Amino acid sequence: MDEDGRSFTEGEVKFFSQCDTGSIPVIVLFTKFDALYDDEFAELISKGVSRKDAEALAPQHAKEAFASGPQLKLLYNRKGNQRPPRCHICLPDMDKDNAECGPLIERTAETLDDETLKQMFVSTQRTNLEVCMGYAVEM
Repeated sequence: MDEDGRSFTEGEVKFFSQCDTGSIPVIVLFTKFDALYDDEFAELISKGVSRKDAEALAPQHAKEAFASGPQLKLLYNRKGNQRPPRCHICLPDMDKDNAECGPLIERTAETLDDETLKQMFVSTQRTNLEVCMGYAVEM
């Protein structure tokens, strides 16, 4: 994804450079991450990879391209970005009925510092029993 593919808006840039979130952890969600799959698929095809292999390899190539891309550099390394997010998460296929939110729930639980808040969050995740059990064992 090039920088124009989804640049940060001025409001988003100001949020991370000027807003004081105090002890509230901020997690940035990239919900249209699967849009990168098409770019990587096309790149792989242009290099002579079969369509079947390109389809299988595109998600991993998208992760690698995103990790070194402009969005994360702007988010974490931008000069003047005094308050970068605690973490980010890429969520593909969020437009589908069976969208997987488990990774978001897990990263949220990992990111929370306050034990009481973490316990409240985990206890509300009745739909994700694995997260509840995993954090119950840790606490």
